[in-house]
Amino acid sequence: MLGSAPTRVRIFFDDSVRPAGGIKAIHNGRGSVLDGKPHVAEGRVLVVPLRTGIGNGDYTVLWRVRSDDGHTLAGVLAFGVGAGRAPPQAALSADNGPSAQDVVSRLLFFAGLLTAAGAAFFRFAVGPVPVRLMLGAFLLVFVGASGMAHDVSLSTRFGIVMAVAAVVSGLGAVLAAVAPVFPRLEPLPFIAGLALLPLPTLAGHSLDRGRPLLEPAVDFLHVAAASFWLGGLVALGLALRSSGDRAPMLRRFSNVALVSVAVLATTGVTRAFAELSSVGQVWSTGYGRVLIVKTVLLAALVTIGWLNRYRLLQRLSLDGLRRNVAVELTLFTALLAAVALLTDLRPGRDRVASAAVVEAKGPPPAPAANMWVQARENGAFGVALAVHPPDAEVFVVGPDNLGVNGLAVEVAGVPARSCGAGCYRSSFSSVGAVNVTVGGRVLVFHVPATARPADAIVARATGTFRRLRSVDYVERLASSPRNKVVAEFTLERPNRLEYRIRGGADGIIIGSRRWDRQRRGKWVPSPQDVTPQPEPIWAGHSTNAYLLEATPTTYVVSFFKPTGPVWFTVWLDRRTFLPRTLRMTAAAHFMTHRYTRFNAPPTIKAPRS
Repeated sequence: MLGSAPTRVRIFFDDSVRPAGGIKAIHNGRGSVLDGKPHVAEGRVLVVPLRTGIGNGDYTVLWRVRSDDGHTLAGVLAFGVGAGRAPPQAALSADNGPSAQDVVSRLLFFAGLLTAAGAAFFRFAVGPVPVRLMLGAFLLVFVGASGMAHDVSLSTRFGIVMAVAAVVSGLGAVLAAVAPVFPRLEPLPFIAGLALLPLPTLAGHSLDRGRPLLEPAVDFLHVAAASFWLGGLVALGLALRSSGDRAPMLRRFSNVALVSVAVLATTGVTRAFAELSSVGQVWSTGYGRVLIVKTVLLAALVTIGWLNRYRLLQRLSLDGLRRNVAVELTLFTALLAAVALLTDLRPGRDRVASAAVVEAKGPPPAPAANMWVQARENGAFGVALAVHPPDAEVFVVGPDNLGVNGLAVEVAGVPARSCGAGCYRSSFSSVGAVNVTVGGRVLVFHVPATARPADAIVARATGTFRRLRSVDYVERLASSPRNKVVAEFTLERPNRLEYRIRGGADGIIIGSRRWDRQRRGKWVPSPQDVTPQPEPIWAGHSTNAYLLEATPTTYVVSFFKPTGPVWFTVWLDRRTFLPRTLRMTAAAHFMTHRYTRFNAPPTIKAPRS
């Protein structure tokens, strides 16, 4: 239940996603309240915009995204607006199951790919294979890949792999069609068939974020073993229809099949442990139940293979072998259908929701005047702690400068309750290192036993900074853990500034003129408003200035600037009041300064034309 209407709903995921069709936001029993097109921010946050002023009532949001491995995820969220209402009920439902088209497309794709790669291996390791088999297999891969990629963006890993599969299978089909006319080309379709072998691994779960490094290799071996067995069976079935001495070929394939079964069983068990988070998920999830069906079919195939190797092959019973190969291919078709469904379902390990919904209503509120503040970077969020013992407030601001609600927050192990947009209130009595947990991540803040006002210290440091002739410092600026730049700055009286971004742009400002260039390129001049220098980055109105620590050489002060909001912590030389280091936290702006030199001889000059 919300006291006021939200302007958007944000759903957080643990991996990259893209919006899928069918996203809805409705006022239950009425109509849509969707305002604009849903989009993804920061790669992993689905933003569903809502109309302003939607009023009291119950609402339902149906969200749908496509993950990087091609799966469509969906869910519903219900919320109510207005005090004293009963808990809201969802008026929409989500279906995470695969469509018939997806299952058929995956069936065709895997049937063609396993046949093509297995027949290619058979041709190079066991015996001859008619090239017309490769033509049919490539056509199945092409149709299956096209069906799976029809509504998938090529910017996803799955979309790229399906495009590659379509190109390779199309080229392979052309080579297989012309090989009978140009015999020298006969090996090329089989090479193209082997080239398809890594594609299921590249498109599948094993490359998802956070998976073990060994998992892609296990997945590749699993696909290869299945391919060599299935494709070899198809090639063997055709070979048994021809004349000649087939005993050496049968023995060679029997050895290949034996190794393939052993690898298939070993990697299958390994993958099952990786995809399911508990034994109970074998029968409690759709993924686990399909895995049971796959295991039963595989056991039947192994049984028939054992009969072929130790009974029929010993006495070279070709009629019996032909009959059993036909049965094996029938079972393999059913097994492929199970595989097609299995690869279109989310694994059991992903069944637990990895999304959190937040209500964005504005920036976090300002801390009370008697609270000291500190702030930290927490992924893409800025997290600030304000304390006036025993009361504590935690503020969480997102990249869009809005408070982030709906998070699980604890201070020193004490759960916090909501106190506004992105605001969480708690109480504790600890001093020293205190853990603040935000959405499962732990940040450590140092809580002083006492903190006295430091407005005079901040004012004196500001004045001292402005009276300097020059200042040099190194700045690190980040908007997220992935995006950061490091730059060197020089400020000189009365109005000169120069910066040099490591591996990036440079800039010079002198009075009303400035020059910029990209990576040692040509300087580009432009006009500039005159700005007095040196000017501290913390200059301007601030509140909540407190002295957190005083040593014989250093003052540690922190304060808050409401225009932002922005939180500062500065380490000052106790004798000179000049800054040594600085930390600034704001929405998508996590900055540190390391001051290296003061009052150096002037060096900033206009660049040569």
